Amino acid sequence: MKKFSLLAALVTILASATFVVAGPCGGGERGNHGWAMDHSIFSKLNMTAEQTEKIRVLRESSQKDITPLRIQIFEKRAELRLLWMQMEPDAARIKAKEKKIHDLKWQVLKKTTDFRLTFRSVLTPEQLSKFLALGGDRKHHHGRDWRGHHGPGKGTNLDW
Repeated sequence: MKKFSLLAALVTILASATFVVAGPCGGGERGNHGWAMDHSIFSKLNMTAEQTEKIRVLRESSQKDITPLRIQIFEKRAELRLLWMQMEPDAARIKAKEKKIHDLKWQVLKKTTDFRLTFRSVLTPEQLSKFLALGGDRKHHHGRDWRGHHGPGKGTNLDW
């Protein structure tokens, strides 16, 4: 048991360090809450400086709220992998860990929904109409559809 605890701690530390360096989605501009935020669309909306600043602040705040949850998900997944590596896996601990991961994902989804709703409220009706017409409110998961299958288009965004 002592070896398992030590191994779990080591995996968690390494996973956290990797996650912090790479970012919640492997770095870059990906990972906007599981939601496509194609920056080329923004330039076509003719937003005011005030709108742009509101959206920037909103996005930073949202990322600040979601990043710790994603780190926890990453860590819990590493812990779950260790549980599955046991010769005699503890079903109750595995199910509890999976529930925790599910609950964390649900928190991320709720925060994403809040972000999306607030984001849309910043736009004028004309801007929102144009945003939707340009496909700015579609979900993308690295080219996968909602079932995880690869589609013809390329995704611009992060999964959970």
